[in-house]
Amino acid sequence: MDNKFLKHFRSVLLLLFAIMLTNCSGGDNDNPQPDEELVENNEYKTQRFAIVTLTSKVSVSSDATYNWSVKNTSSENYSLANATSKEALFAAAEVGTYEFTLTINDKGNTQTQTVKVVVSAETKELKTYIAKVFEFKPAPGQFINDLPAANDGDTTEKILSRANTYLAKKSGDLVSLGAFGGYIVFGFDHTIVNVKGKRDFRVLGNAFWADGNPNPDATMRGGSSEAGVIMVAYDKNKNGLPDDEWYEIEGGGHKMEKTIHNYEITYHRPDPNKIPVPGGGTGTVLFTDTEYIYWKDNQGKDGYLTQNNAYNHSLDYWPKWLKDQQTITFKGTRLPDNAVDESGTGSYFVQYAFLYGYADNAPNNDNDSGIDINWAVDKNGNKVELPGIDFVKVYNGLNQEAGWLGETSTEILGATDLHLSGENIPTR
Repeated sequence: MDNKFLKHFRSVLLLLFAIMLTNCSGGDNDNPQPDEELVENNEYKTQRFAIVTLTSKVSVSSDATYNWSVKNTSSENYSLANATSKEALFAAAEVGTYEFTLTINDKGNTQTQTVKVVVSAETKELKTYIAKVFEFKPAPGQFINDLPAANDGDTTEKILSRANTYLAKKSGDLVSLGAFGGYIVFGFDHTIVNVKGKRDFRVLGNAFWADGNPNPDATMRGGSSEAGVIMVAYDKNKNGLPDDEWYEIEGGGHKMEKTIHNYEITYHRPDPNKIPVPGGGTGTVLFTDTEYIYWKDNQGKDGYLTQNNAYNHSLDYWPKWLKDQQTITFKGTRLPDNAVDESGTGSYFVQYAFLYGYADNAPNNDNDSGIDINWAVDKNGNKVELPGIDFVKVYNGLNQEAGWLGETSTEILGATDLHLSGENIPTR
């Protein structure tokens, strides 16, 4: 066997070994993002719906200032965040070539660079809808154990798997978050781009407008609006998990006078040995349906979730998979009560919608169910600039009961990337 053949054979083996190593790397990332490719110093290649870190390669002092500005773009459907830092974050929802000018001022010495990003189509088909549910922790409520269905003996893992079967598909099934604070966390198989001047995604619910309202002076739209507060995050560490910093979408109700920030509530599991009797009958009653699940908040108030018998559903409000847990605590922004008894007799309640910014607040075909990522704020209420998002958390922002309707509970049916689905909804 001659040396030329041996060298060729060895090269083939090394190549195969390298391919095997590449295919085995990457860990358990369920939401992989295509890495950008730096072709030259100032040119990048990437795919749609992926965040690219644009950085300066110039050696300057630590006192230098940076400014990224648009030079030329083939589309306006992109995001450029951190435009005054050394590393800017770019993402595009459309194929094209995007050029930016980086101006560096180092103690009076100014330099400029042109940075080009070539965006191509994705190599695999992306989903407009939820790819995975990461966490599901509802508060007690009348539809808990029904949406999704829960059985005695189910575990947290089993319910999470069931929530995935309900929501991680194109046409989802309803999932209830229960009373105030109950939440769900889900993600997409790509980054939803924060396009300037447009709404970027919507969380689907079962909100609807009332066919008629006995109050002729009502100025707000209303019907069944059970607002869920939305939080967002992007996969900064690129591990495919929602373990990065969360930001809250500041909707129309966040700055209302009666909104309570940093609200906290604890629910107490009812004694399973006690017998709830609808209507508060006598005899063996140990507690009535109006004193069912006790709660206490950090505002010095307490009360009960009333057991509602108006619907044909399970009357067990406490999550069956948490039967050994005596209390559940939730924290978040509590929105003002929005349910009004317009009949005056308890027969007709209208839940008035907040202007914008929430889940299950406006019908799915209404523009005001669309969310602009630019509405995000940090934990101190300061506006933040995000290139896009990969993860969403929704929690019920209302602590109220509306007569025979029972507690106000946010329901989730799915979520949609408005750019990938081709919708074009301007922001407010």
